[in-house]
Amino acid sequence: MATIESVHTVMAAEGLDDLGHVIDDDHANRTDCLVVTRRDDAWVTFSTDERATVVDESVRTYPSESEALDDFLVLLRMKGLIRDLRRERDLERVERAPMSLESLPAQMAEGLDRVHVALGDVYLRRLDCLAVARRDGVWSTFFIDERAAVEEASLHTFPDEASAVADFLDRLRSQHRKLEIQDELRDRRRRAGEPS
Repeated sequence: MATIESVHTVMAAEGLDDLGHVIDDDHANRTDCLVVTRRDDAWVTFSTDERATVVDESVRTYPSESEALDDFLVLLRMKGLIRDLRRERDLERVERAPMSLESLPAQMAEGLDRVHVALGDVYLRRLDCLAVARRDGVWSTFFIDERAAVEEASLHTFPDEASAVADFLDRLRSQHRKLEIQDELRDRRRRAGEPS
């Protein structure tokens, strides 16, 4: 039977403790993390997105703490595999082509045009978009809300431009994938005669 302590031990042993996670604690303002907690007298697991919003499709309910923790560990291992694959891909990408703000428009021409973006200082004049820029001397990716304010919970910082650009592209692809999934769900509902 899994316990919170045993999960922490396994995470440390397998190098998973650096992944975004919350175990039976407050997940408010935690971006891109996997959560296991008690909610409404039941144990649940779910993910938060880059805006610290609960991803509804990820919510799972369990009859016991042990089952929730077991599944949490499985999900965290999958998140670790994805992290490792992204690192490999990023290394290949850096070796293959230089990543810079100037190279982004060409890379975005691959059909990533449904999300509003801001490249560089243009973010100071844009609303409701994903941005990559050098802020206060630090390369960052972040979301701008409808009031043109930086959503601090979405802020990721990087030591160099190439890393920031790679993260920006990953986040942009993720946003596009979410839109594609929403389109697909809407089409299925429409075909089934349900309201969209």
